[in-house]
Amino acid sequence: MNLLSIGGSDPSSGAGIQSDIKTFDMLNSYGLTVITAITGQNTSNFGIIQPVSKKILKNQLELLISDFNIDGIKIGMVYNSEIIKTIHNELRNTKVPIVLDPIIKSTTGGLLIKKTAI
Repeated sequence: MNLLSIGGSDPSSGAGIQSDIKTFDMLNSYGLTVITAITGQNTSNFGIIQPVSKKILKNQLELLISDFNIDGIKIGMVYNSEIIKTIHNELRNTKVPIVLDPIIKSTTGGLLIKKTAI
């Protein structure tokens, strides 16, 4: 089974796509990832967020969708309205089950979505 995680990157692997990959592995599934934003954080502090560009996000999605038979999609951190719109446009015709789990705050209190995107 091929499962796609769309979300932010947490370098401490406590959340985000890194954590999703660990979960997919426990389910004996092949994990694919599309990064929406890169975060600077650890287990006790939150640093900064750098969202990826629309061009990079769209390219990641197009390439994976064209190459893999994806059985399920999990969407996590979306950060801003441009990311939300890009994901919607790329996935609107998919028949694959989607789990939407938008992340609002990190465990350490970092805001992971812009107020204008809510």
